[in-house]
Amino acid sequence: MAGGTAAGGTAGGGTAKAGYKRSVDLARFVAAFGIVWDHARAPFADEGYTALALFLVLTSFLAIGSFERSDGKNFWLSRARRIALPWLVWCAFYRVVFEVVSDAPFAVMRDPWTLLIGPSIHLWFLPFVMIFLITIPWISRAVDRPVRLYLASALLVLVSLPLGLLHAELSPSAWFLNPGSYPQPLPQWFFSLPLFWFGALLAVGKRLGLVWPVVLAAALTSAALFWRAPEFASVQMVLVAVLFESVWRVQINGRWPTWLAGFAFGIYLLHPAAMLVVFKLFGAEVDRSFAALFAFALAWALTALLQRLPGVNRFI
Repeated sequence: MAGGTAAGGTAGGGTAKAGYKRSVDLARFVAAFGIVWDHARAPFADEGYTALALFLVLTSFLAIGSFERSDGKNFWLSRARRIALPWLVWCAFYRVVFEVVSDAPFAVMRDPWTLLIGPSIHLWFLPFVMIFLITIPWISRAVDRPVRLYLASALLVLVSLPLGLLHAELSPSAWFLNPGSYPQPLPQWFFSLPLFWFGALLAVGKRLGLVWPVVLAAALTSAALFWRAPEFASVQMVLVAVLFESVWRVQINGRWPTWLAGFAFGIYLLHPAAMLVVFKLFGAEVDRSFAALFAFALAWALTALLQRLPGVNRFI
């Protein structure tokens, strides 16, 4: 897993693969920072949560490229295995961490939904990707011509609207929380699945040289959701569409964005533990901007360290 994402690897070496953008790698690193910033509840944290939307889009976008560069055999199974073992390892890690820092006694998880999360809520991302990567080959094979891209974009709108409204129903004022009756990780899935499929269709559109139907689908989805539920969450798809297209047009030479991107997934995995260190050292009243920067730097340093340890680097 070192140097890659939960879905697949990235272009390495001195020369990027044809059509590959180093700016996409840089966006992965920046997205990891935005997630830490949001979870620290630093100023403008809600706006920083757009980083999760970008993280999701980049995951499926890169997964399409990974599938189309492979022979297609056992794509889902091989990647599910690559995610499952690290997920179990990090579940065990956070179970131990919270056992140490929490006064509550150990309790066996009785809610079956917790099997799709683990002991730390941010781990929902791994089983989510593991499950829905199964749709990547279907999308790549089925959407192989312009007319099918038009239909798939329309279908994206039809699927995204009810999921987005379910998410808005759960949290009309604080959309990243779960005050509703649906168990976690369903609120996260309602928000994330449309963005995941949007990223996959965007990759197919790049391959076909026809992106505007997918971007239009994002605009229509966000407009309809904002009309029904005028929240920042409602405009994430069009916002990340504009952000991605802006990133795509940036030309960066050199390997440094790819080097930075190699730390993104580890930073995501380790940042809650790093945040605990921040609060232990500086107290609960610590300035949240400082907390975000410190936790990000610490998670980055720990990721770099663990990636150098044989037998451990495969989990990060």
